[in-house]
Amino acid sequence: MVKKEAIKLINNTIEVDELNTKNTTFASVSVSGTRAAWWMNIKRPNFKKEWNIILVEQDEVMWLKIPANTFINPDQYFRIWESKNAADLLISSDPQDRYLTDISTGGTGVDFKPFVVQKVTIPEEMKADKKTPKSSYSKPELISFTSVPNLDTDLQKQRIIKQDQTNITYKKLFEGHLKGADIIKLQDPWIRLPYQFSNLLEFCVMLGNSNESGKTINLKVVSWNSKDFQSQSIESFEEIAAVVQEMGINLTYTLERHHDRYIEANNGFKIILGRGLDIFEKREGRFCIGDVDQRWRKCKPCEITYLKRNLKLFI
Repeated sequence: MVKKEAIKLINNTIEVDELNTKNTTFASVSVSGTRAAWWMNIKRPNFKKEWNIILVEQDEVMWLKIPANTFINPDQYFRIWESKNAADLLISSDPQDRYLTDISTGGTGVDFKPFVVQKVTIPEEMKADKKTPKSSYSKPELISFTSVPNLDTDLQKQRIIKQDQTNITYKKLFEGHLKGADIIKLQDPWIRLPYQFSNLLEFCVMLGNSNESGKTINLKVVSWNSKDFQSQSIESFEEIAAVVQEMGINLTYTLERHHDRYIEANNGFKIILGRGLDIFEKREGRFCIGDVDQRWRKCKPCEITYLKRNLKLFI
């Protein structure tokens, strides 16, 4: 099925010529590696007006409508293809893996399900001699880590956070990758200032709130400060350790001079942190919504890389 056919099918179904080639983006399912998804580009200016998306599956087409100015600044939500002045979207078509969610690296994981208006079955005569890749498929077996000499990790994902990007939280960045872990090591040499200790507390709260097993989470923090200020760091670490104990977190700390910043857990994940936990810009004013909801805080530019080991880590 091509774009004009899909537009005609939907317009005939709703009995109004609402969609046309100038206000609609069209995509069929494509399979790349282990992922099945709809890939498309939407020009930045198009987000300022009502915009339609048609997604084609094997037996039906799906019509989505994005109201004007829903994403008034698309750079905050999507990966941007600068040379095309467009948002570069990769929307999952796998019902078992983030269906209808933007899974592009550098995006914020926007869920497009709320924008679905209607699904229309493709008539048999329109399917004739036209093959559309299936969105439900068997994922190919991943190569075993042990079958590749000297390689014990697999790059799972990299997230690129842009300057002043919002809708980013520790929960979105870390919860899914630390699920089930009860031994976690956080190495961040720049937990020194009061706001950086506040970031650590927010990280601990995220761990405590996502702990469904009820087990104690043993969190070891490795950080550093100059000798003149180490006593202040120790005081802050001790205070936070006492507070988070109520949430089932056993926080211990070590002051050692290191450069690398990462999170390592005994569920097999290692997360490389470009800026450590210090990913948010300085708060503005005395009262800030971001103080109680991280989604509203502007970010500093950084990259976060997620690695998965074949065996559980010993940390």
